[in-house]
Amino acid sequence: MKYLKWMYNDTSNQNDFKYNINGVTIADNWNPDAQFDQTGGFNFTNEENALRWISRGDTLYDVTIPDDGEIINVHNIKTPNGIFRTNKIILTNPRKISDELTLELYKKANMPDYTLFESLAYLALNGCINTCLTIIRERITKDNVALAMNEYIGVKKRENQNTECYEKVLSILGEIENDLYICLTINKDPFIKKLSNDNIINLTGQSGSGKSTYAKKNYNSDSYLIIDTDDILNNSRFNNSSPINKEIGTYLRTKYQNLPNLHNDFDLIYQEIINYCQKYSDKIIVIDCAQFHEIKDISILKGKIIILRTCIDECYNRCLNRWKLNNPNSSIEEFSKYKERKKSLYTWYKGTNTLLKKLNNLK
Repeated sequence: MKYLKWMYNDTSNQNDFKYNINGVTIADNWNPDAQFDQTGGFNFTNEENALRWISRGDTLYDVTIPDDGEIINVHNIKTPNGIFRTNKIILTNPRKISDELTLELYKKANMPDYTLFESLAYLALNGCINTCLTIIRERITKDNVALAMNEYIGVKKRENQNTECYEKVLSILGEIENDLYICLTINKDPFIKKLSNDNIINLTGQSGSGKSTYAKKNYNSDSYLIIDTDDILNNSRFNNSSPINKEIGTYLRTKYQNLPNLHNDFDLIYQEIINYCQKYSDKIIVIDCAQFHEIKDISILKGKIIILRTCIDECYNRCLNRWKLNNPNSSIEEFSKYKERKKSLYTWYKGTNTLLKKLNNLK
C-alpha cells in the first residue's frame, strides 16, 4: 500500500508543525492506546482515499514509515481504511495540486459516493476542472445528483480559493438535477410546448442533438414542409437544398443585399419564413433550426416548439463522428480545428437553457 500526506509546503495545516522533509520526523506526543483526540502522532492516508484529504494542503508527499515506527488504523466512516497515524514519518517527493495529479488519484480512488462528492467541491476550489468533469461524467446520475449537490454545497469555502471553478461545477450539477435544463452528461426527454393554434412546429436543439433524425421520423409525409435554416442560409448547403429551402433562400438573397444571419437577425429570419410559407396553408410547417436561442422576442413564435434535450457530450461526439463521415479524406490538422470549433457547444447550450426557462414560465 502506498501512503500519502497532504500539507501546505512543509507545514501541517492543523498546528503549523513543520516536518523534516526527506528525513525522519518524530512525534513529541504518542500514545496509541489513548482516545482518538489524545493519541498524538501524525496522520496520513493512502492512494484510495487521498482525494478526501485534499482540503488539508496544497502539496502531496509520499510517506514512508521507519522500521521502528508504529502505525494505527483510525476508524472513519467517510474514508474506511483511509486514515492512519504514526509516531515516526518520512516525507518525500513533494507535488503541488494539479489536474494531472488529482486525475491520477481519482483513477485509484475507492470511497463512498458522499465522500467523493464532498471531495469534488475541494477539487473545484483548487481549480481541478478536468478531474471534476471526469467525476461528473463517470459517477453522477439523476439518481444520486441530489446527494452530490448536498455534499458539494456543504463544503465551506475559504479565501483565495478558485470560486470561479467552484461555481462552474455547481452550475453543471444544477443542470443535471433540474428536470428542465439541457445538461452535459444526461439525456432528457424533448421539451414540448404549444404556443398557438398555428400549423407550425419549431424544432430546435444543439448541433448533433438529432433534429434532422427527429424530423424525418415524425414528419415524413406530404402533410409537412420541413424548413432547414442551415440549408437556407449556408451557401454550400443552399446549392443542394430541397425545393422549399431553395425557394426561401433565393427569396432572402433577392430581398436583402446582405443576407441576414441567425446570430443577429433571428427574429427577422423567422418572421420572413412564416410570412413566406403562408401560401402553403395546406401544410404543417416544420422549422428546423439550432439557433432558436438567439431569439429576442419569444412572443413572435407560432404553433408548437419542441426542444431536443440531448446531453452536450453526446451532441459533441455526434458532430465529430458526422464530420469524419462527411470528410473521409481530411487531415488530422483539419479534424483538430473542427474539434476545437465545436467545443463552442459547451457554451451555446446555456442560451437554450435560458430559452427553456422563458418558455416554461409562459402562461
